[in-house]
Amino acid sequence: MLASNTSTLVLLAKIGCLESFIEISPIIEIPVQVKKEALFEKESYYAKLIEKLIEKKKIRIVPAERNKTSEIMSQFRLDEGESATYVIFNNKKHEAILTDDGELIKLCKLEKVQFICAMAVVIILFENKKLSREEAINKLEKLHNIGGYSEKLYEHFKFEVK
Repeated sequence: MLASNTSTLVLLAKIGCLESFIEISPIIEIPVQVKKEALFEKESYYAKLIEKLIEKKKIRIVPAERNKTSEIMSQFRLDEGESATYVIFNNKKHEAILTDDGELIKLCKLEKVQFICAMAVVIILFENKKLSREEAINKLEKLHNIGGYSEKLYEHFKFEVK
């Protein structure tokens, strides 16, 4: 299973990769806080897609303990959704955290928790033949434009496709 915060779900939905990834990925679990964040812009395409995937139980909602979420927020510069995602992560149950949030990535590195960003998901889809080389490069470029990735990281993932 994977635990996810809002950023990666939204980015993958925006570039048209969320459904393809869900087809090949382990089950994705999100805390209630992430659901609330992801569905904030109710009329947006990505919110409607995420809501549909929740309804179809492709994305599961799980509770995160409030006191633990607050504790993580007080110790690190994380918002509620990222903190709750970290709280629901259980390394015996979850393989990794899906995140593109810089602060949550720092915490994952500090605690040696495996994480997967949206660009890495594009590579996974390419390796699983869900995207052609051209499609993968196009998706990486879209992520680079909307996701705030550094040029160095973008070039790294682009190299992975070539």
